[in-house]
Amino acid sequence: MYESMAYGPIGAAVKAAMPHTEADPLGVHAAVLALFSAAINGRVTQPDGRPIVVWTALAGRSMVGRKGFALSTAEAILDDSIGPWLALRRQGGISSGPSLVQTLYETEQDSLTSEGGIDGRTLVVDEEWPTTLQLAKRCPKYSGVLRTSWDGKRVSNVTKRNGVREEITVHEPALGFHAHIQPALWAKYISPTEAQGGSYNRILPVMVRMSKRLRRRDYSGNPLDEIKVSGSLRLAYEWASKERRQMTLSAAAADRYDDIRADYEDELEELPEEVSCYIERSAEQVIRVACVLTAAERKMVITVKALDAAKAFVDFSVASVKQLISQSNVVKSRTIQPLDVKIRQKLEMYGGEMTSTQLYRALSSRYTSAQILDTAEDMPDVQMEEQRQRRPGANPMIFRLVPALPADPPEALPKQRAKPPAKKGATSKAATTKKMPAARKSRPATAPRSQARNTKTAQ
Repeated sequence: MYESMAYGPIGAAVKAAMPHTEADPLGVHAAVLALFSAAINGRVTQPDGRPIVVWTALAGRSMVGRKGFALSTAEAILDDSIGPWLALRRQGGISSGPSLVQTLYETEQDSLTSEGGIDGRTLVVDEEWPTTLQLAKRCPKYSGVLRTSWDGKRVSNVTKRNGVREEITVHEPALGFHAHIQPALWAKYISPTEAQGGSYNRILPVMVRMSKRLRRRDYSGNPLDEIKVSGSLRLAYEWASKERRQMTLSAAAADRYDDIRADYEDELEELPEEVSCYIERSAEQVIRVACVLTAAERKMVITVKALDAAKAFVDFSVASVKQLISQSNVVKSRTIQPLDVKIRQKLEMYGGEMTSTQLYRALSSRYTSAQILDTAEDMPDVQMEEQRQRRPGANPMIFRLVPALPADPPEALPKQRAKPPAKKGATSKAATTKKMPAARKSRPATAPRSQARNTKTAQ
């Protein structure tokens, strides 16, 4: 499973470390992404200028999950590249919004005298996340500060000192985040209501379990000491630190990203809100992970391969969310809409007309082109027309939403001769017949005819 997401120097470093750790390779990968992205946060940005930092949370049972092993393995991999930075900028669990703003502000202030100028990069590593979440429920500002920091937007806090109002402001927060949690505690401290506010769809949860048991007799000391540091990641960190760099998508990668985003949007339509609220930012998460993987190569152009590797990791996180919620008995199935309904919805969304390419792209994540074509042919309110072109190649098909034809009218009944109106006070036979069913309904139950006949004979 890890092969699909093991891309570039980060993937190579994780695979090289696996013989010396009991951690899940997916957990190590998640921790490396969180730590390394926090170190280059603010130095490297997305194509639209937004931060590239990746926030992760390892979800696994105590001991069995080997969450601590995963983090320690990631630290061993990155020791040569960002080890000194981690020692200075790593913080423990912060459980209130004002404390988080204060921490970011003080980090910036400490950097004012450094040669590189203002540097507010901070990494929160919370190995006891449930405890922090329990305390954070008492602070209404915590979730808002967390969301805004992930977006890299201004955060502030107002305090009073000696009766004077003071405002502490961090204009460009550079916050990294990595946490550990047990699956059973996920639903207890992270409710769908909070997730719907957007606080927890910015964190990528990853279900983990130990990969193997190392034999103690094979190591004289700590097996993690056998992990070789990644020289490629050291060069990548130096490359990112020299100047600010903005990533771009290759033309092919841009087209691929459009398809990825459409796939996620289609999936969100079919999921209940209790699930979809956790994964609404999956498309941007793919871009962030792809930026980190590409920066590790010391490149600024994201390729399709990097994008697909990033999507494989985000897809695993989406599956982890569903598993966590399923364990909490929260998942509610939603009726999947038939294909003809989806075709109609897509056409309405595009103003009633789409080319075959547009329609196939909008629906091909679940259906083949043949299924879409066969279904559209049977829809009375969809018209298909081949658009002829002068240039060589196949002519595109146009799908158009048209008013449905009226159904065939029922066969006309033979005309009946009008009857003269009944005389006043007279009761017709037909009228009497019509009233009979009502009379029968109100009549009390009587003995069967055969029984009545026998009784009369006996008399």
